[in-house]
Amino acid sequence: MLDEKVVITYDELMNNRVDELLKRQAEETALRIGMHTESYAENDAVSLVYKSWFNLMLAGLVGAFIAWACVEPRLGATELGTSEHTVASFLLFSLVGCFAGLLIGCLEGILSRNVKRALKGGLLGALIGFVGGILSTYVAGIVFFVIARMGIMILGEESFRDPAKHFSVVLFIMIARSLGWCIAGMTLGLGPGIALASKKLTLNGFIGGMLGGAFGGILFDPINYFVSGGTFESGAAISRAIGLVVIGAAAGLMIGLVELISMDAWLYMTEGPMRGKQFIIYKNPTFIGSSTSCGIYLFKDPYVNPWHAKVSIVRDGYLLEDNDSVSGTFVNGNRIKKHKLLPGDIIKIGESTLIYREKKKTKGGNKK
Repeated sequence: MLDEKVVITYDELMNNRVDELLKRQAEETALRIGMHTESYAENDAVSLVYKSWFNLMLAGLVGAFIAWACVEPRLGATELGTSEHTVASFLLFSLVGCFAGLLIGCLEGILSRNVKRALKGGLLGALIGFVGGILSTYVAGIVFFVIARMGIMILGEESFRDPAKHFSVVLFIMIARSLGWCIAGMTLGLGPGIALASKKLTLNGFIGGMLGGAFGGILFDPINYFVSGGTFESGAAISRAIGLVVIGAAAGLMIGLVELISMDAWLYMTEGPMRGKQFIIYKNPTFIGSSTSCGIYLFKDPYVNPWHAKVSIVRDGYLLEDNDSVSGTFVNGNRIKKHKLLPGDIIKIGESTLIYREKKKTKGGNKK
């Protein structure tokens, strides 16, 4: 029997089932020996539908477009410099903040299947975006006016009357508009952080909104130049549409990128209702359970208690604690009461499996 040859066909070798079995075998082996599956976790890729930057970008884009579609007919029917045009302009940026804030604010709740969180984040995002949009637009208008007056003093009034023939004027206006829109975009991403009472997430939204506004503002005039055929005399509506869509998308994207860069630790779900989603640990503590108030909401799982477990930020890392749950909390196959998390730890709660990940640390202990 020992001399009998084992024959593996080409079809068997190329079968995808082989990879699945090998992956499961590696996971089960790691669980049995309590080994941290760092290499296994490294290969986990967040599904595009759960990528924060992608969804935030879409939310900002759609919100800005809705705002433009609501106000543009009124704005286009009024003359520049009139009180009606000024009111419409204020309303435009306020609604951009409102709708973008609404969609960005409710996004995390939607992705987590948490209606309560979605409503709270969306309403706060819309309110903050609208009120903040009025205030920031007022400040942005003052900044733009002051810089424009400085430009007239430096470059001459005649140059500003025909900017198409003076690149320096266009450049000056681009800078002024970028600064103005940067201020106008500050409140776009504040909703989620305030809804979740997270200072870090609020700061991420603030920085991301400013960067997105600056990027969208600096593109407005180049877009207007090409749309109008180099005259700046037509195409303002299209330029506004593109510019506002860019500012909304850029604000959402920047919020997502700032979040991605600044995150220190997260849980990646490999099995469960939201397989492929990563949960960034913002709050201290972050609760895991079937309650809609939990930061990590595991819904429709009979084996999960309302406040099943929690992750706390301790001096030198993160601590996972079981809250006297009936079915228990498991790490690397072992039931735990308290466990200091290490990268690659496999957490099993009910029917969900999550892998703990964190930024790699330098030799000095600082994360990079």
